[in-house]
Amino acid sequence: MENQYNRQRPPVNKEKRFWHIWGPLFINWGIRAAMGAAATMAFLTAYMAAHSMDTLALYQDQDAMMKGIEKAAEVMLRYTTEIQGAVAFVTIPVMAFLYFKDRKQEKLIGVIPNRKAPAVKYIFVIILAGVVNIALNNLIMIGGLSDYSAEYEKTAEAFYSASLGMQILCLGILVPIAEELVFRGLMYRRMREDTGVVMSVIYSAAIFGLIHVNLVQIVYGTAMGVMLAYLCEKYGSLAAPIAAHITVNLVSILATYFRVYDWMLPDIRIAGTVTVACATAAAGIFLIIRSINERPEMKDGTGISKDFKS
Repeated sequence: MENQYNRQRPPVNKEKRFWHIWGPLFINWGIRAAMGAAATMAFLTAYMAAHSMDTLALYQDQDAMMKGIEKAAEVMLRYTTEIQGAVAFVTIPVMAFLYFKDRKQEKLIGVIPNRKAPAVKYIFVIILAGVVNIALNNLIMIGGLSDYSAEYEKTAEAFYSASLGMQILCLGILVPIAEELVFRGLMYRRMREDTGVVMSVIYSAAIFGLIHVNLVQIVYGTAMGVMLAYLCEKYGSLAAPIAAHITVNLVSILATYFRVYDWMLPDIRIAGTVTVACATAAAGIFLIIRSINERPEMKDGTGISKDFKS
């Protein structure tokens, strides 16, 4: 796709460009670290109150301090879902401000955005996200990849230990919106200014995968990152990857809660059939989405770019 940004934006030095692209991720990490520290202090304060200790006494008793920190870590692990939701809740308005600031700047310098897909075509986003989620999860589990990542098992147990309502609110809604603002709304679109569509999809997806740390989520996150960036491009709106991400997370939450994988995976015939069916459906939906004309329109009604070429 022809890059509208390079020929309309003034040159920016490398240092500013680095912070322009990576700034949203660093801000998100800062929010996460600050809220993690605040949660730790809150748990330590509760621990001191329960043991009739003041701050000075805690600092003077190293054994008590270590025990308090361990207890705080245990409690935070139990409340991983709620903490993730709180981080997302704070992140969303910050990233939304930066996102709309970028769109305003683009408008001022005359960047022509991709045309937005009709609302009715968002059903394809939801279907694609659901079937890709099931197919990819099945492949990871059938292939035994999850067996090689104890960290993944620990993370999954922490996430899914919260109540169903809290999982839906935090992991199913707040976290996807926050992550899409950071990775597709800001980082992907800012990368696109320099490298064009294809390389930006690859780079942003790789970063999205790598920040999940454990092997299973790196593989899963990278694959999903490619799909989400592609949807952002084809639909001309951040609403598409947000809808897809919410769908993916909700399907995972509900499938885990209702033990769908416990029923499906023990029988390789069932798991294989479902996986092939989902992959086939995903391929068909992809062809439909690929036919969407995302090319920006000039004032004379003509397009200015070709389909998904950098």
